[in-house]
Amino acid sequence: MLAGPLLLPPLLLAVLLAVSGVAKLRRRNDVISAFRELGMPAWLTDSPAPRMLPWVELVLAGALLAAPAPPSLGVATLTLLLFVAYLVVILRALRFDHPVTCGCFGRLGTGEVSRRTVARNVLLLGLAGLTMWSATEKEAIVVRLLQASGAVWAWLALTAVTAVLVWLTVAPAKGGPVPRSPVSRDQGAEEYVPTPIPYASLVDASGTTLPLRDLIREGAHLLVFVSTTCGSCAEAIASIPEWDRRLGPVRVSAATWRPVADVLEDHPDLKGHLLQDPSATTARIFGIGTPGAVLLGGDGMLAGGPVHGGVAVRDFVADVRAELVDAALVEEDSAPVGE
Repeated sequence: MLAGPLLLPPLLLAVLLAVSGVAKLRRRNDVISAFRELGMPAWLTDSPAPRMLPWVELVLAGALLAAPAPPSLGVATLTLLLFVAYLVVILRALRFDHPVTCGCFGRLGTGEVSRRTVARNVLLLGLAGLTMWSATEKEAIVVRLLQASGAVWAWLALTAVTAVLVWLTVAPAKGGPVPRSPVSRDQGAEEYVPTPIPYASLVDASGTTLPLRDLIREGAHLLVFVSTTCGSCAEAIASIPEWDRRLGPVRVSAATWRPVADVLEDHPDLKGHLLQDPSATTARIFGIGTPGAVLLGGDGMLAGGPVHGGVAVRDFVADVRAELVDAALVEEDSAPVGE
């Protein structure tokens, strides 16, 4: 049997399941949010399944490494079935009429469901199939590793280095900006050319539809588009109440495609700062994903943005505050925005 190549699939799956399980355990409520965002049935979302899923992944990760034959074949089969379920859920979510983040690895990465997500899960399913072949060996993976020759260890090490190099080369930067749109704020320009606020709307906690122009009746309004299972959105979601306090006359609200009541169950601190963007229609009009932000001016024009990405949103909020300080509308202090 090809010792080196057949050691790799279960090793890769064990590492991925361990990373995924630990990431989910650190943010257990996010798993429940992910079940809701992925449109899972209420009976499943409200069951112990979301809280058990991280432990299932961790147990499978350990069993893939330690179980000898014949139990190893059962473990490999369960792993295969898990990845089949994941692929089915992702294919189903891809048909939704709004952007979806799966929380596949907790808050690591953006987790937005796309064709790239499908391709990744198909490859993982292929690895699970090879893992079943590897499981026909008598010894457990850890035993085979201890008995492996220097050549096999060298092969595994080179494979790991190659994987890291590929990831560093092609993986998108977390929170990186998207290409500028005609109304994007150019960080290198001295002037920002305002454009009219589009005829779009959001929904408040009472279910009332609010045109964007209604949001500026009392002045400028900063909208931060987020998803509750988007890894890059975590900082923005946690910072919104503080941003609202520190931006003085500029009101700050989060906008998410999920109903306000559902989001408040997981993020009660957003009460009074939350609006629904059904089917992410308004985010699509602005051409941004999550997290993203746009500043609605009190004069009916866009006063800044849209910007996209965790770092870009944080810097954008800092720029808005700096302008408010320059205009003597808020007091200057030494604390960075968001702290």
